[in-house]
Formats: sequence, C-alpha cells, structure tokens
Amino acid sequence: MIRASCHTADNALALEFDATPWFREADPQSLLHLAAQDWSSVWIADALETRPGYEGLHQLVEYAATRLRDESLEDPTWDALNCVVNQSDGMHWLAANRPELAALIQDQDKPR
Repeated sequence: MIRASCHTADNALALEFDATPWFREADPQSLLHLAAQDWSSVWIADALETRPGYEGLHQLVEYAATRLRDESLEDPTWDALNCVVNQSDGMHWLAANRPELAALIQDQDKPR
C-alpha cells in the first residue's frame, strides 16, 4: 500500500487513501515528475476519484472544484487542494516494481 493524503485549501475536507493503483498505471515521466515535486500532485486524486472505493476522494475533489472555485479563479497560483504521497511507501513500491525508476530518483536526490 502506498499511503497518500489530500486536503482542501480551507482544510474543510481531508482524507488518506491508497495511491497504489495510480502507481501501477502511471507512465515513467509522471512518476519522475511526482518525485521531483516533493511527492505532491493533484494528478493522483484526479486519476483515482472516479474509481469504486474512492468516493471520499471524489467528494474532496468535487468540493475543491465547486466550493473553492472562485478563490482559485481569482488567483491561478492558489491550489484548491493538495495531495501528498508518502515518499517512503512510494520508493519501496518503485524499488520492488519499477527498480529502474527508483534508481533514477535516488540518483536525482544525491547532492552534486
């Protein structure tokens, strides 16, 4: 299980969920991008919200899109929701299932 959490910008809604299905289906560039963004991306919520078992995630995304819409339109840099993947879980899964990507991410994290 790859633990992830999302919360709305106003902290009205927050939840934890399993991001493993997204990791299984994600292309290499998306996974590398996630790691480069400090393991934070709303793409995961967008991809999983319509799946059975992710109804709470759908409610959170819908709330952010409707109730917080005006604030995000006024300031395009304002994120209506934030989602973060547990880095340790993500790296363990990648090491076991996509070792070439785990190695690339570890190389990127090394100081130069």
